[in-house]
Amino acid sequence: EISGTLDLGNFVLTAKADRIDLLQDGSLVVLDYKTGTPPSAREVAAGFSPQLPLEALIARHGGFPGIPAGRTVSSLLYWHLKGSSAGGEEKNACATGLSPDRLADQALEGLKGLVEAFSRADTPYEARPHPGKAPAWPDWLHLARVREWTAAAETDGSDA
Repeated sequence: EISGTLDLGNFVLTAKADRIDLLQDGSLVVLDYKTGTPPSAREVAAGFSPQLPLEALIARHGGFPGIPAGRTVSSLLYWHLKGSSAGGEEKNACATGLSPDRLADQALEGLKGLVEAFSRADTPYEARPHPGKAPAWPDWLHLARVREWTAAAETDGSDA
């Protein structure tokens, strides 16, 4: 593991990459170990799983110790570790036609948009901004009182 940062002016992005390999051609491969199911390339491209693209962004800007700025990131990979005799499998996080650089650029734009939006006092912090992409009842959801509001809406017919 290696920790890195990227100063975006009013926000500092931090990450801990599982592994970054330097290839003989001078390019980098950013890897993430997964014991559960890795995100699909489609989820990465849609911005729902930005971890590897953001780590690529940090690496491109020299934000990881020992990695100079300007290196090309040639691959974003998940190593799905299964514990079986086969050991696991490698999954490419880049959808067809999307390079690691393009995904990193998209992740940066998405991050800048979120930083700008959440810097405004009138931006709500939703408990479940994308309900279909989150566990139904994560550990912290009780803080938003979702179950109470859901139960109240079911009993009085309102759209709480």
